[in-house]
Amino acid sequence: MNTHRDNITLFIIIPIGVNIVLLGLYFSGIKGFQQIIAPTIDFLAVRSWREFGLLEQLQNICLLSTFYILFRAGKMRNPASEKFIFFTISFIFMFLFLEDIDYGIHIYELIKGEYTGISNTNLHNIELSKHDLGHFLKQFMDLTTIVWFIFLPLLAKKIKAPIIKSILPSRYFIAGFLLTFFFSQIAHFLNSNGYSTINGVNGNLVGNISEFREFNSYYLYLLYALQIVKSSFPPLRSK
Repeated sequence: MNTHRDNITLFIIIPIGVNIVLLGLYFSGIKGFQQIIAPTIDFLAVRSWREFGLLEQLQNICLLSTFYILFRAGKMRNPASEKFIFFTISFIFMFLFLEDIDYGIHIYELIKGEYTGISNTNLHNIELSKHDLGHFLKQFMDLTTIVWFIFLPLLAKKIKAPIIKSILPSRYFIAGFLLTFFFSQIAHFLNSNGYSTINGVNGNLVGNISEFREFNSYYLYLLYALQIVKSSFPPLRSK
C-alpha cells in the first residue's frame, strides 16, 4: 500500500499517539480535559452527551472518510461488477455512520437547544433477549475483524485464488489490530479502577468504554479502504 516507513507511521505511530492523547484526556482526573472526550450537555438526554465529544467525532470522521474513499472508487471503477462491490461496501459504512449519530436526532436536538423526547431510531438499540442488537453486532464485528486482520494476513501465502489475494489485508494490519486490542484493555483497566471518576462522579463514557475500541476499529477500516482502492480484481475484469 505504501512504503515501509509510511506503513509504520499509519499503523503504529499515529494510533499510539492518538490513543495516548484520548486516554490521557479522559482518565486525566481533570474534568475539563475529560469533557473534551465526552462532554456534559444538560438539556440533552444522558445517552446523547458522548456523541459530541472528540472520541465520537473521530469515529465519525473515520466512517465518513471510508464511505467517501469507497464511493469515489466505485464511480471510477470498471466493469459494473466492481462498481457494484465498491458502492455496496461504501453504503454499508454510510449506514454505520447514520446509526452512530442516531440519524441526526442528537444534532437536531443540539441545534434546537432542547431534548425532543424522540426515542432511539437506530437499529442497534433494539432489545433482543437480555441485550440490544448492538451487543450482537459488536460481537460479530469483533469476530470478523479478528479473522480479517489477523488470520487472513497470516494465511496470505497459502491462498492462491486471485480474487481473494487481491483483497487480503497486508501484515501491517496485524500490528494495527494488536494495538486496538491493547488500548481497549488499557481503557477498560483504567475505567474499572476508578480513573474515570472525578469527585465521585463517573465520566460520561460509563457503560460505553468500548467507544475507544470502536474508534480504533474504524481507523483500521479506513486504512483497509485505502488499500483495496489500489487493488485490482482480475477475475472480475473483462478479458
